[in-house]
Amino acid sequence: TYTATYRVRVGGPVISQLVARPGPGRVTITWTTDVPADSQVQYGPTTNYGNATALDRTLVTAHSVTVTGLSRKANYFFQVLSRDGVGSLSSATGSFRTR
Repeated sequence: TYTATYRVRVGGPVISQLVARPGPGRVTITWTTDVPADSQVQYGPTTNYGNATALDRTLVTAHSVTVTGLSRKANYFFQVLSRDGVGSLSSATGSFRTR
């Protein structure tokens, strides 16, 4: 005899280890999620962002998105978005300065 106990998950993936590694006119943003999820980054010179990377629908726990074509020596704000396999969305924010 086997007994299975299921627990409903509340909220989206837990985002951790969020790091922005800026370079000249570019940035690579990495983060992890506790469950497989997709990857997208919104970014811009203000917290209104205004730009977004293409949605990477691959469900992974280690995320990495590189944004190119940015102004050099400029401040940017960003928000990472990850949605798990059942559609629950989580986000985390940060900022960086390009070189």
